[in-house]
Amino acid sequence: MRISDVSRLSGASAKAIRLYEARGLLPPIARVNRYRHYSEQDLAWIRMIRLALSLGIPLAAIASLKQADGQMDWPAVLALLQRRQQQVAIERERLAQVHARLQQLDQELRHWLQDGGQCGAGGDPCPSGV
Repeated sequence: MRISDVSRLSGASAKAIRLYEARGLLPPIARVNRYRHYSEQDLAWIRMIRLALSLGIPLAAIASLKQADGQMDWPAVLALLQRRQQQVAIERERLAQVHARLQQLDQELRHWLQDGGQCGAGGDPCPSGV
């Protein structure tokens, strides 16, 4: 397959595919008449790289998953996925706290607006988030 075919099938741009190759994320690509010729295995690697990127895993972390012989270090993949799950759980908790605070502020503002919406006048307090 040529790079245009791999790009179409994987959703990765030709520029991204060349970057993956330059960073050593792909095994050496065969050349036919000076053109890169990608195999089904190369396409599978590119799809896996794109999946990892979509999960928030940076290229440097992906590159660290390959062993010296070019094979995937599957225990390292599992460990990386577990770390990413922990990061997502922490971020989810932080976002839940932000969401709760936004709801609280929304309620305070609605109540404040129902009461006339003037703070400071006559000693009326402003909403706590304002």
